[in-house]
Amino acid sequence: MAQLGLCNNDSLCCINDAVCCTISLEDTATTPISVWENVSTFIINATIVIENNGLVVGSPTAELYVNGTAVSGFVVDPGECRSITLEGVNSIGIVGSGTGSSNVKISFSINYKF
Repeated sequence: MAQLGLCNNDSLCCINDAVCCTISLEDTATTPISVWENVSTFIINATIVIENNGLVVGSPTAELYVNGTAVSGFVVDPGECRSITLEGVNSIGIVGSGTGSSNVKISFSINYKF
Protein backbone atom coordinates (compact mmCIF):
# COMPACT_ATOMS: atom_id res chain seq x y z
CA MET A 1 0.00 0.00 0.00
CA ALA A 2 1.30 3.44 -0.84
CA GLN A 3 2.28 5.72 2.04
CA LEU A 4 0.91 9.04 0.87
CA GLY A 5 2.20 12.25 2.40
CA LEU A 6 5.57 10.87 3.49
CA CYS A 7 7.67 12.57 0.80
CA ASN A 8 11.15 13.54 1.95
CA ASN A 9 12.39 16.76 0.31
CA ASP A 10 14.01 15.89 -3.04
CA SER A 11 14.55 12.14 -2.54
CA LEU A 12 13.04 9.69 -5.01
CA CYS A 13 9.98 7.72 -3.99
CA CYS A 14 8.97 4.34 -5.36
CA ILE A 15 5.68 3.15 -6.83
CA ASN A 16 4.81 -0.53 -7.18
CA ASP A 17 1.49 -1.51 -8.71
CA ALA A 18 -0.01 -4.77 -9.90
CA VAL A 19 -2.45 -5.38 -12.74
CA CYS A 20 -4.21 -8.55 -13.81
CA CYS A 21 -6.54 -9.26 -16.70
CA THR A 22 -7.86 -12.25 -18.60
CA ILE A 23 -8.38 -12.23 -22.35
CA SER A 24 -9.85 -14.74 -24.76
CA LEU A 25 -6.98 -15.24 -27.19
CA GLU A 26 -7.35 -16.44 -30.76
CA ASP A 27 -4.96 -16.35 -33.70
CA THR A 28 -4.10 -12.66 -34.13
CA ALA A 29 -2.11 -13.05 -37.36
CA THR A 30 1.05 -11.53 -35.80
CA THR A 31 -0.84 -8.39 -34.68
CA PRO A 32 -0.36 -7.86 -30.92
CA ILE A 33 -3.37 -7.29 -28.69
CA SER A 34 -2.50 -4.28 -26.55
CA VAL A 35 -2.62 -5.09 -22.82
CA TRP A 36 -0.91 -2.02 -21.30
CA GLU A 37 0.81 1.17 -22.44
CA ASN A 38 2.98 3.60 -20.49
CA VAL A 39 1.60 7.09 -21.02
CA SER A 40 3.91 8.69 -18.43
CA THR A 41 7.46 9.99 -18.71
CA PHE A 42 8.69 7.52 -16.07
CA ILE A 43 11.00 4.59 -16.84
CA ILE A 44 8.98 1.49 -15.97
CA ASN A 45 10.36 -1.86 -14.86
CA ALA A 46 7.94 -4.79 -14.89
CA THR A 47 7.58 -8.42 -13.98
CA ILE A 48 5.13 -10.04 -16.39
CA VAL A 49 3.39 -13.39 -15.84
CA ILE A 50 1.40 -15.10 -18.59
CA GLU A 51 -0.79 -18.12 -17.84
CA ASN A 52 -2.23 -19.85 -20.91
CA ASN A 53 -5.29 -21.81 -19.75
CA GLY A 54 -6.06 -23.25 -23.19
CA LEU A 55 -6.38 -26.94 -23.86
CA VAL A 56 -3.04 -28.59 -24.52
CA VAL A 57 -4.23 -29.65 -27.99
CA GLY A 58 -5.97 -27.22 -30.32
CA SER A 59 -5.47 -23.90 -28.52
CA PRO A 60 -3.27 -20.98 -29.51
CA THR A 61 0.07 -20.12 -27.99
CA ALA A 62 0.58 -16.71 -26.35
CA GLU A 63 3.66 -14.76 -27.45
CA LEU A 64 4.77 -11.76 -25.38
CA TYR A 65 5.49 -8.45 -27.11
CA VAL A 66 7.16 -5.60 -25.21
CA ASN A 67 7.65 -2.16 -26.76
CA GLY A 68 6.20 -3.47 -30.03
CA THR A 69 8.75 -6.29 -30.40
CA ALA A 70 8.50 -10.01 -29.65
CA VAL A 71 10.43 -11.04 -26.53
CA SER A 72 12.86 -13.64 -27.87
CA GLY A 73 11.83 -17.16 -26.90
CA PHE A 74 8.90 -16.05 -24.71
CA VAL A 75 6.02 -18.14 -26.06
CA VAL A 76 3.58 -19.70 -23.60
CA ASP A 77 2.03 -22.95 -24.79
CA PRO A 78 -1.48 -24.02 -23.73
CA GLY A 79 -1.46 -25.32 -20.16
CA GLU A 80 1.75 -23.46 -19.26
CA CYS A 81 2.72 -20.39 -17.24
CA ARG A 82 5.87 -18.24 -17.57
CA SER A 83 7.26 -15.01 -16.13
CA ILE A 84 9.94 -12.48 -16.99
CA THR A 85 11.30 -9.25 -15.49
CA LEU A 86 12.25 -6.42 -17.86
CA GLU A 87 13.47 -2.82 -17.72
CA GLY A 88 12.23 0.13 -19.79
CA VAL A 89 8.75 -1.24 -20.52
CA ASN A 90 6.60 1.14 -22.58
CA SER A 91 3.97 -1.31 -23.81
CA ILE A 92 2.85 -4.90 -23.28
CA GLY A 93 1.05 -6.94 -25.94
CA ILE A 94 0.13 -10.56 -26.69
CA VAL A 95 0.08 -12.37 -30.04
CA GLY A 96 -1.99 -15.52 -30.42
CA SER A 97 -0.95 -18.21 -32.86
CA GLY A 98 -2.91 -21.38 -33.55
CA THR A 99 -6.48 -22.61 -33.77
CA GLY A 100 -9.41 -22.23 -31.40
CA SER A 101 -9.23 -19.91 -28.41
CA SER A 102 -7.55 -19.81 -25.00
CA ASN A 103 -8.30 -17.93 -21.82
CA VAL A 104 -5.00 -16.21 -21.10
CA LYS A 105 -4.30 -14.47 -17.80
CA ILE A 106 -1.77 -11.63 -17.95
CA SER A 107 -0.48 -10.32 -14.63
CA PHE A 108 2.23 -7.74 -14.24
CA SER A 109 3.75 -5.46 -11.67
CA ILE A 110 5.00 -2.04 -12.70
CA ASN A 111 7.70 -0.35 -10.70
CA TYR A 112 9.10 3.17 -11.02
CA LYS A 113 10.49 6.10 -9.06
CA PHE A 114 9.39 9.71 -9.16
